[in-house]
Amino acid sequence: MASGSRLRALGVAVITATVFMFATRQLSCDGAYSGTAAYRAQVDAFLSGRLALSTSPDSLVHDLVWTESGSQQVWGLGVPLWQTPFELAARAIGQGPFPDRVALLLWIALGWFVLARAFRREGDPWWLTGGALLIAAWLPAFVAMMRGKMAVYEEAAAYAYIAAMMLLGGLVAFARAPSRGRYVLLLAAAGLTGLIRPTVWFYGFATAALATVIYLRAQRRRALPAVALGAALFVAGGGVLYATNAARFGAGSEFGHRLNLHALPGNIVATRFSYPFERVGLVEAGVELVGSLFGKPERDASPRFYEPDLHAGQSELPRWREYYFTTFSWPYLPLILAGLVLGVLAWRRTTDERWLAAWAVIGALPLVLFYLRSPSMSSRYQLDLAPAIVALLVIAWYAAGRWAMTKRRWQIAPAVLAALWLVAVITSKVRTNRGPGILSRPTAGAAALMISRAPSRPHPLPSEYTPTSPELDREATGTKLYLNGNGWNEKTGAVAPGLFFYVEDPAFFEVEVEPADAEVRANLDLHHLAVAQRTGGRIRFAVPESTRGLHVVFLAFGPDMLIDRKETDIVLRRVRWR
Repeated sequence: MASGSRLRALGVAVITATVFMFATRQLSCDGAYSGTAAYRAQVDAFLSGRLALSTSPDSLVHDLVWTESGSQQVWGLGVPLWQTPFELAARAIGQGPFPDRVALLLWIALGWFVLARAFRREGDPWWLTGGALLIAAWLPAFVAMMRGKMAVYEEAAAYAYIAAMMLLGGLVAFARAPSRGRYVLLLAAAGLTGLIRPTVWFYGFATAALATVIYLRAQRRRALPAVALGAALFVAGGGVLYATNAARFGAGSEFGHRLNLHALPGNIVATRFSYPFERVGLVEAGVELVGSLFGKPERDASPRFYEPDLHAGQSELPRWREYYFTTFSWPYLPLILAGLVLGVLAWRRTTDERWLAAWAVIGALPLVLFYLRSPSMSSRYQLDLAPAIVALLVIAWYAAGRWAMTKRRWQIAPAVLAALWLVAVITSKVRTNRGPGILSRPTAGAAALMISRAPSRPHPLPSEYTPTSPELDREATGTKLYLNGNGWNEKTGAVAPGLFFYVEDPAFFEVEVEPADAEVRANLDLHHLAVAQRTGGRIRFAVPESTRGLHVVFLAFGPDMLIDRKETDIVLRRVRWR
């Protein structure tokens, strides 16, 4: 009977997820493939026996990375690992690539199945369980993101949110019936979540820590062997992340965001060198974070990333901001605070909701501290805080539902929750004209192979660049090294706040700039280049010994307060590296 119940729940989850994907237009009769090919290219690379998407620089497109090992994607290996078994099955019957939107559907269905099983508690009425499931599985912020056109950025956020929900559901189920098998499985899964998106790892840590406390309380000294095994598996999961980061990007703590290649000069400076918002006061940073979370900045959002007055409490300091779908609004705030207060009381009363509260605080606190002064803020980044908010909302929902039962007016609680959910979904704003749509199978397959199996064309480089060098790529033509020197004005020599150049076998790196006292900073890949010699506007940087092959040098011009400008007053006359 239990097995049959699980199968029914899984079937309902799959059917519901299918309806959800079609309703949000992430699946259609004409296509079932993401418009961005990075994950599919990573799967093809896996099946070709490598981590790098390609060893050819001609595979580079927006936001990919070039390292000594080849081109890499920055959105994690977890999703491609999930997709790989499906791709193997599709290729076995000659139908590859496997529809990645179907892989996402199955992931969502699995997450909803875990939540449904976890929130179903003996003695609770159906509507109380259903309300908790509505909050967690159909959070309006998640629904809003899924209603828009999803690129790989949103795919990563969707997988990450569902992964965190699985951890939450797994912890709730484990707290109700702790066992050795569940404990080991939960910690193994928690350790691997960072592969999906590094921010999920903090919820993995919260899950591992609280599951260990629960298991030790239940089994005491008998739990120690399982705790040792679980801890080893959790650490091993983090070790896999660290090792693959080192192999892909050159450092275990690097996730590629100091190396990705794009035409956003302000972001190049902020992520490689420095940015004003990292020096902002704690109060000012906190006011901005709260305003961006609940002030619905997407109502006045524009395609320009450095606009002022997008939301209440926005700092005047330049910061990359992108708000394009509704996450939360001011009515959420009292409900979140209520969840926190009730969570504290749950510890005094030793009720199950205490684990939800602890999970939310432990998982979200590092993320709050990071986003207080992060170089950028976006709607999809705010979704990283959604799992903690869900846990607190569920606490508040349980309290409201039980209060309604004591008053013998239980119908009021689900009616109010459904009304609040419906209003939040209807009033959510989604910018639908961004990002690619969904693709057909032939188009999707070709797009992935253009990255993972890009031809290696020769790109002979000179020993120096000038503003008119033919090797520069200002328009991302596809025939030159991607965006080489983009942001260097061909006519005047003026430069953007940040740009990058490809260099080959550099013995040194030198720039000539005007005015002579212009501030210039340089990184070669992840290495900060110290100034070896400066004579007026000629600045020579020291390059690490034995640097061979094709590398990327990132440059920052002027103080970081200028990151919101398209072009600085600094003129670059020449770049040399041999």
